Amino acid sequence: MKAKFVFGAALLALGACATTARETPADFDPAACYERSFDIYFERFEDQLNAPARQAIDTVQEQLRGCRIDSVRVLGLAGAAGETQANLDLSARRAVNIADYMERRHGWSRRNFQTLAAGEAGAVTADGLDEPMRRVARIAVHASDPNTPAPAN
Repeated sequence: MKAKFVFGAALLALGACATTARETPADFDPAACYERSFDIYFERFEDQLNAPARQAIDTVQEQLRGCRIDSVRVLGLAGAAGETQANLDLSARRAVNIADYMERRHGWSRRNFQTLAAGEAGAVTADGLDEPMRRVARIAVHASDPNTPAPAN
């Protein structure tokens, strides 16, 4: 009985390896595996991804298909309008919603994600003027060729 269990586990492991190997697209180009930084914009006081935001994320994830995703940093921001804690919460929800979408949509592992929230910090200039376009999250994806050694942590 023990031998059957070990044999079955070995088959499962081989199946997992085969699945991973097939995930690399036939037209994979390791030169496409480099850092990508981009912004996602939200409606005022919103934390849900709209269609253009999902499309921007999908485009980057498709460009990196087959690459090893070493890390993803998502920084949620908010404008100066509203209460400080509410803005911090809003920016945190924005970052988490992006990370959740990236994981669900393309299976990127959340263990590689760092979600940060800045709230309204930096939303007002030294002159007291509101910074435009603070309804945003900034995303940096570090990707590399899966055929090279993984970077040391």
